[in-house]
Amino acid sequence: MLPLVLAAAAAAAIPSGIATGAPPPPDDSEVPPKTRTGIVLGLALGGGVGGAGGYPNDATKIGDPAYHSASGAMLGSSTTVLVMGALSDYLNFGVWFGHASFRNSDWRSDSNAGGLRVDTFPLIRLYPRLSGLGLWAQFGIGGGSLASTVSASPGASGTQSFAAAGALYEWSFWRVLGGHLGAGPSLDYEAIWSPAFERHGLVATARIVFYGGP
Repeated sequence: MLPLVLAAAAAAAIPSGIATGAPPPPDDSEVPPKTRTGIVLGLALGGGVGGAGGYPNDATKIGDPAYHSASGAMLGSSTTVLVMGALSDYLNFGVWFGHASFRNSDWRSDSNAGGLRVDTFPLIRLYPRLSGLGLWAQFGIGGGSLASTVSASPGASGTQSFAAAGALYEWSFWRVLGGHLGAGPSLDYEAIWSPAFERHGLVATARIVFYGGP
């Protein structure tokens, strides 16, 4: 009886993959990236709707209603350049540089900025069919302005904080230069704010990126 008990205990201590002759299941944390690796170079072009308002960049005029300007709704375009690294299938991290210009019949608003950006792809293992669905956010600093195109209004300008967050979808295609391209749509909400000037907008873009790894 004792030999049978010892044999059963020994069998239970052996991992099931070894006992059956099959390899043990892989440790997910050790699975090498399959979709996103290497340097990430990207370009996003798009447009949307936004509104801006504020004061001249003068401490004596900020907060004075007599110098306040507001644009109402404006249509515009944006361009964003990305220089990032794919840290895993789930995560890209790096920097961005962008320019945006919005206008209507009476006002024009321009901005230039740069900062940090993160892209995440949370469903790549949970639901592989949606492995290209991602969420992203970017933060930075730059300059922005609002100017009248029909009057001598002092408008608004200043050094602003920039932030944006949104969702994207990415399809991988065309292996080139040891890496591959990815492209797809993106939709985001962006905000610019400072004591002198602020702008908010909803922007849709077409995004293309080059991943340097296989």
